Amino acid sequence: MKPNLQIEYQSQTASPIIQFFSTILKEERENEYKDDHEDDDDEETPIKKAIIIIIALCIGLVILGILSCLIRYFYMRHKQKRIAQVRQQSEAAYQQQNIQIESLCLQTQELAQCPICLMPIPNCYLIITPCHHSFHQACLNLWLQVEKICPSCRTSLNQ
Repeated sequence: MKPNLQIEYQSQTASPIIQFFSTILKEERENEYKDDHEDDDDEETPIKKAIIIIIALCIGLVILGILSCLIRYFYMRHKQKRIAQVRQQSEAAYQQQNIQIESLCLQTQELAQCPICLMPIPNCYLIITPCHHSFHQACLNLWLQVEKICPSCRTSLNQ
């Protein structure tokens, strides 16, 4: 007889007690098999959780880096636009002052030079900083719109 037929034949002829014990043994084997596989999953779960946490942290760091780069880019762009606007607004007044200064310079040659534009400073356009440096009023105003420090010595000029 074949083995499967032999088992079926034995199970048909076996007593109910033997059948009862064999079903109990089958159930125990199935439970042990399930327990063994559940333990493997339990052992892998903390490792899986740690890997997920590490991946999430890496993604967070990448996002943070991208955001900081974007913020820096937009800040620099805003600063350059502000400087360009200041230059455009003050350029007309600055050119008018230069024409007037050139006409006054033709009259007198013994004037101090402005460190910003390197042109002589007539008394009517002279402004002296708290650190005792002389500038044209328009040159210093233009400078102070961009930087709040003395162009000569870099001391703070909070006005």
